[in-house]
Amino acid sequence: MAVRVSWLEKALKPDSDPIAASFGWLEKFLAPEEDRAERRRVDQFAAYRWNGSALTQEAVRDISSTGLYLVTKERWEPGTILTLNLQREGSLELDPARRITTQAKVARCGTDGVGLTFLWSKDDPESRRWETLLESLIEQTKPRDMQSLVQMVEAFAFLGRICSEGAEEIGEWVRTRASSHKVLNAVSIALKTENVLGLDLAGTRARVNPQVAVRILEIGSGTDEEWLHGFWAGLLITSISPDGRDTTNLEFVELFSQLTSIPIRIFTVVCTRATKVLSESGKVIAKPLACNMEELVATVGSRGSLIERDLEALSGFQLIEIRAGSASALLRSNEVYITPTTLGLQLFALCNGHRGTPREFYF
Repeated sequence: MAVRVSWLEKALKPDSDPIAASFGWLEKFLAPEEDRAERRRVDQFAAYRWNGSALTQEAVRDISSTGLYLVTKERWEPGTILTLNLQREGSLELDPARRITTQAKVARCGTDGVGLTFLWSKDDPESRRWETLLESLIEQTKPRDMQSLVQMVEAFAFLGRICSEGAEEIGEWVRTRASSHKVLNAVSIALKTENVLGLDLAGTRARVNPQVAVRILEIGSGTDEEWLHGFWAGLLITSISPDGRDTTNLEFVELFSQLTSIPIRIFTVVCTRATKVLSESGKVIAKPLACNMEELVATVGSRGSLIERDLEALSGFQLIEIRAGSASALLRSNEVYITPTTLGLQLFALCNGHRGTPREFYF
């Protein structure tokens, strides 16, 4: 995302005329033409960012047309990319002209902070599309506090990195089919994905196919359950490929989209508890899991009369096998033997963000 010069001028400009005079240099704030631009100290100016679990505010010591110095206890590796919201210290500036949303790269570490270089991308069409998308999202959802804004900015900056060619497709979903509430759920999925990946993608060109990314965000944003956002994040992680063209995961996305909350809870219980072994051919298979029906109902929060339907749904999608081929015949004995299938075990590993083989995940 490009730093927009007019934003920085307005964001830094204080209300007091005497103080404003000291910022006259900002009127000449332009894209860098020299290797190292002059940096000037600023007061009461802060950078707000999402650290993976909470809103963080840190002071900006000085700033120039090429970067800034951030006072922080963190010491990131050079090359690390941060998404920042820059404005005067205090509550969220509702006027977008008085704050800056940008990405910056760690250039060096100092004794009390880090030096950052702005990622100038004014000539990149995809970057401009993502910036336009973010502005429309902020206008659509109208975040009322700094944390909401920072989370949204971080989430869509991350999506821009792993799905750089997807601004048009994701933007079309946002404009035509996504409510503000769904957008916030999509933010949750994206942030969970970023938390798991960490720096795994740093310096690589690995990407997610836009078609797959949109489908995951569209379906996954339909639930408010945070733990399910984690599973959708896992599917987003496992959709990453070196060239961003792979759509293999789409069939698993569509399969998982058929399941509602209670069947997914049952699926999670049996895939977690069942004993896994290697077959003679080297495939991961599961042994039948003996389940007390009363305990299973209590564990997954189902109503007893509906558990039969949920088991049959999982069996119908070939994610589990039920001994004797029918849930209804076994429910009379209050105990049922459930076996996750090879397909079920594979889907569960993908939902947990595992990009290797099932054998590596379960053993």
